[in-house]
Parts: sequence; C-alpha cells; structure tokens
Amino acid sequence: MNDTVKSIATLLKDLDGILIFPHINMDGDALGSSAAICLALRSLGKKAYIMINEPVPKNLDFLECGCTTDDDSLLDEVQLSLMLDCNGMNRIIGREDAWNRGKLKGCIDHHMSKSTDIRFDFVRTEIKAAATGEIIYNLIRALGVPVSLDIANCIFAAITTDTGNFQHSNTTARTHDIVGHLHKIEGFNSKAISALIYDRKSKEALHMETEVLGNLNYYADGKVAVGRITQKLLAECGCTMDEADGIVPRIMSIDGVEIGCLLKETEMNVRASLRAKTYANVERIAASFGGGGHILAAGCSFDMPIGEVESLLSPKLEAAL
Repeated sequence: MNDTVKSIATLLKDLDGILIFPHINMDGDALGSSAAICLALRSLGKKAYIMINEPVPKNLDFLECGCTTDDDSLLDEVQLSLMLDCNGMNRIIGREDAWNRGKLKGCIDHHMSKSTDIRFDFVRTEIKAAATGEIIYNLIRALGVPVSLDIANCIFAAITTDTGNFQHSNTTARTHDIVGHLHKIEGFNSKAISALIYDRKSKEALHMETEVLGNLNYYADGKVAVGRITQKLLAECGCTMDEADGIVPRIMSIDGVEIGCLLKETEMNVRASLRAKTYANVERIAASFGGGGHILAAGCSFDMPIGEVESLLSPKLEAAL
C-alpha cells in the first residue's frame, strides 16, 4: 500500500485532532517535517500537535514553532496519529499510549526499512525522496495551504539536514526545485537557517567533539571508525547529547574511512548512528538489530553497555566493506 499525496490531503481536510510523531533522537528532517505539516494543518483551523518526550536539540530549537508538547491530553479526541520520518513503534518509544489514542493511524516516510508492528490506515513512502520534508512540501501544496515563511524555514531545515547541506548523493533535481520555490517566499533566507543549524556550537560542545575524534577506534585498516559519547564524557564536558550533532560528518571526513559509527550512551540505552561514504550498506546492519534508515545512513539501539555494543557491531561493520 502506498497512498497518493492527493488522497492523503483529501483525508486530512476531513479530520481534526491530530497528533504528529517524529522519531526518537529527532533530527532536522523529523522535526522540520512535523512542524511544517502541523503549521499547515493549524492554518486550516485544525487542532494539531507534535508529540515528543525528549528535549528539542538546541540547534533545532527554531523549529519548535509552538507546536511541540509532551501532553497528549491537550486533545479531547485524537482522530489521527501521524508518524513522520519513521514507521515503527520502536521509533516512538515512550509515546505508545499517545499513539494508540488515534482512531486512524498514518505514516509518511522515506526510509527503506519497514516495520510490521502497526496497521496503518494510510502510508506514503518515497524512498527516492531526499527527505521526508520533500513529501510534506508536496502534501502541503495538495492541501492548498500557502507556504508561509515559517513553513518554508521548516521544509528547508528538513531538506538541508538530510542531504548533508546538499552534499549527499540523495540530493536530486526535485530537491533543488523545491528549495528554489522556497527562495521565492518573501523573507526566506537560507543562509540564516543554515547558520542556526550549523553555526551555534558551544565551547563545551567543541571540547566534546575534540575528545571523541581524538579517541576513535579504527578497524579494517582504518576503513571503519567508531566513536563513543558516554554519560561520563557529557558530564566532564558540560554538554547534552543533542550537542553531538556534527560529529558523525567529521568522522566521515577522515581520509580512508568508508564506514563511520557514533555510539551514544543515554540513560536508557546506547544508540548507534551509522554512516557509509560510498558503497557499504549500513541500513542492512541497522535492520539486523531492529533499527533502520538508508543504505548510506542508518541507526539502531541496544540495551547493553557501550563497550559490548562496540564489540558486537564492529565485526558487522567490517563485514560490510
């Protein structure tokens, strides 16, 4: 099943009371896409909120747009629970009760991996889309909602982050076409949005980045590089985990590295961010551990100590070369 953007727009016009669910460890695409459609639905007079249970990353705080909440009781009735940039219950951990309130369940995503633990009433998956933000942009236009400056900022953030600032191979002509339309919105300034995302690192975050990069573990003659962020390191540097954005691209910039992995130790589990430069399939590795993503960018989580995670993952990463 892959519903059309037009049919989803038609359905949304008849609904009210909508909860939007970005994935855990939200990135620019997940939050930007969620905020864009939330603002569009509100412009149609609908009650809509983004359900989160973790802090908004500091470099993405401008995407909050007054839309996020951790209180699903704000809506007396939830007619739709909408999952964005993900497609399984393992990607909305801690928000299951809120999700189950929706009479209808929907999903809009661009990832290859698909969960089978939810029966969706509608799904739109475009694996060739550079970002879920591209799909949301077309959905907003199908709704007949004018693209406001706030919506344009959200869509741009979604696209620029998931394309590595338009450097990744997933960037297409459609990507540039959509961004070209955003530039026609009065007041839109891509440089200002990029600065908010990429140019607001604290001294503490730079210190943490230096520590991680200086203590990478290399495998397969330097073709695989694994970094760690522990709770101890966060405390020593005075940082929060959301300040780790940007470390994975730095790992991938190292000459000779084909696969990069950043292990992030949270209070609940260990999250692995996996990247490949040209040919390795890290989505397959993530999927084998219950995660998912794209061929060159994926992630998964583990309920074990961070050292055990690296011992388990590193042979798999080497085997993917």
